[in-house]
Amino acid sequence: MQRNLLQVFLVFVISLFSVSIGYSQKQIIHQNLKQDTLKVDRGPNSRKFTHAYIIVGGVVPDSKIINPTFSHEFGFGWLKKRKLSNAFSVGYDFAFSYRNYRIKDTSYYALPLGSTLIKERLYTRNLQLKPWFRINLGKHGNTLGKYIDLGAFGEWSFGRTHYYKFENTKGTPQGVKGEYLLKKQDWFLPFNYGAMLRIGYNKWSLFGMYRVSDMFKDNIFFKEMPRITVGVNYAIY
Repeated sequence: MQRNLLQVFLVFVISLFSVSIGYSQKQIIHQNLKQDTLKVDRGPNSRKFTHAYIIVGGVVPDSKIINPTFSHEFGFGWLKKRKLSNAFSVGYDFAFSYRNYRIKDTSYYALPLGSTLIKERLYTRNLQLKPWFRINLGKHGNTLGKYIDLGAFGEWSFGRTHYYKFENTKGTPQGVKGEYLLKKQDWFLPFNYGAMLRIGYNKWSLFGMYRVSDMFKDNIFFKEMPRITVGVNYAIY
């Protein structure tokens, strides 16, 4: 009799324990699915995404007028993207950039008699608006993945400066050095526009910008500056 009671008791305990384990496993699976669902609309591959980025670039020379080693561009931007489908997105950038052209060919420029040019450059501080259309390449999960941006840009050069420094060896044994900083000259146009291409992989992207508009009005001093700038963007998010 006691043996039968012991067998019944053991069966009851095992059954109760099995039900408890099954119930606990069901709850854990349910909670994990709920957490995954909450993350769908967040991250770089969500329907809407915004991030900042840093700009580092240079000027592609198309003549001997500039020294490309000392001609550069840097700045920062803010990008807003809207996903249309897995393959396509649209968006725009708003950016600030500082662009410097180091002048090398000075044969066109008239300095004071007996003077030697030490340094000359043009530099601008710019605000840019860049609308674009994005083609997403391949599967990339919840990341930016591989993509190509085709777009345009409009640019306001709110700071436009011509700087040059020269030395006149006559007059004193040490020579006399002159330094000029000319801002917002009438021949320096404030607005530019052109085309843009960007090829990216996650946080890194290569960009190229082609300026269609001219930088100068009729100008006896300067030929047109190079129209192409290239560089790297690094996304911050």
